[in-house]
Amino acid sequence: MNESFSNDAQRVLPTVRAFDLATMDGVPAESLDGAEQARAAGMMDAKSREHFIAGRVAQRIMAAELLHAKPQELLAAYLCPDCGPQPRSSHGRPGYLLHGVPAALSISFSRSHGWALAAMVPTAGLRIGIDLEHRAAVGFAGFDDVALSAAEKLSVLRLAPDAQDAWRVAVWARKEALAKHSGLGLRTDPREIPAYPEPAKGVELWDLDREVLGLPAGFAAALAF
Repeated sequence: MNESFSNDAQRVLPTVRAFDLATMDGVPAESLDGAEQARAAGMMDAKSREHFIAGRVAQRIMAAELLHAKPQELLAAYLCPDCGPQPRSSHGRPGYLLHGVPAALSISFSRSHGWALAAMVPTAGLRIGIDLEHRAAVGFAGFDDVALSAAEKLSVLRLAPDAQDAWRVAVWARKEALAKHSGLGLRTDPREIPAYPEPAKGVELWDLDREVLGLPAGFAAALAF
């Protein structure tokens, strides 16, 4: 568990932490809300179910710490752009109720290949998007055609072959972070999400340092805020 951002004197910056989900194996599903437990129970793959539960527990513990509350005091209340606010539901943009009212916390969360990454700001209503990706996610034929813009496809071809997948995974993390920040997710064609050179005005996009976060080789992470 590592922290890469904290508050500075001028503004509130996201707190970012990485979690090795394997170290949390065996966390009981009873630690979660009923809707979260039901979602976990519907997962047929045991490892996916364990990682889902571990990730949600890690997110809850971190949120409680930033809210100066106890994890069991939080009730999951996610916001889906299609479904609207969802007390007692578990999909969409993460959020919690604390003592019956929306907690003053903006959250983004990502899981990939046994690891998770959370970004939180102790203020309600801020748009934030974090994404964690592994190189294995981009190593298939046709990735460039479904994920990259024409300019990005040219950029990757200018790189040495042994550097291309590292660039692809960094680009994909950027695109996913921006998609989460917008609230639209990948309902937007990823080829139309400009990872480079810069995102839309007013959006900060950061490539996160894998080593500072304590992530293994092969991962890339990005934060849009």
